[in-house]
Amino acid sequence: MIYIFIGIIGFIILFFFDLVALRKIPFLKTAIWLAGYGLIAFSLNSIIRKSTRFDFPNYVKTIGIVISTVFSILLIYSLLIEIPFKKTYLDKGAGTELITTGTYALTRHPGVLWFLVVFIGIFLATGSKMLLIATPVWWSMDIIYVVIQDKIFFPKQFGDAYRRYQNEVPILIPTRNSIKRCISTFIKIRRK
Repeated sequence: MIYIFIGIIGFIILFFFDLVALRKIPFLKTAIWLAGYGLIAFSLNSIIRKSTRFDFPNYVKTIGIVISTVFSILLIYSLLIEIPFKKTYLDKGAGTELITTGTYALTRHPGVLWFLVVFIGIFLATGSKMLLIATPVWWSMDIIYVVIQDKIFFPKQFGDAYRRYQNEVPILIPTRNSIKRCISTFIKIRRK
């Protein structure tokens, strides 16, 4: 259980990321980002290594590996490639470019969905019993984090453009229209 709490501390640290970014405090933004995600990664690794396990058949483990790999790639793509990495995570201040295409046309926070599916895949691949507790706890923390971003920080960061985006794209659960919009933006990107 200690590792689940360490992961929670990682999310609590991440709550300060956007505050520090808006206040333009140099170096602290990157340190908070690395510390928060570092604690979550450390906790996940510890849980996988030390937890008792369900004995899933090999085909279930293989499915879990495929799911966690595909959705890890989507998570990396959404959080580290689609949005400008350097401006978002390394530079002083908050990024000024609002991304509304690609996976950000699907939901305002696609990383939350990818995070959940990655953890489901890791559970299937490892059979970690403690991950059954950690996943809903950490996913809840992730949801709280993005709701705070969505209601407090991003409207300050992006202004009216973000308010329009909130009216057009769902926060977490894709809709038929957002799926169409997401697909159409990828088609447009591919044509360029």
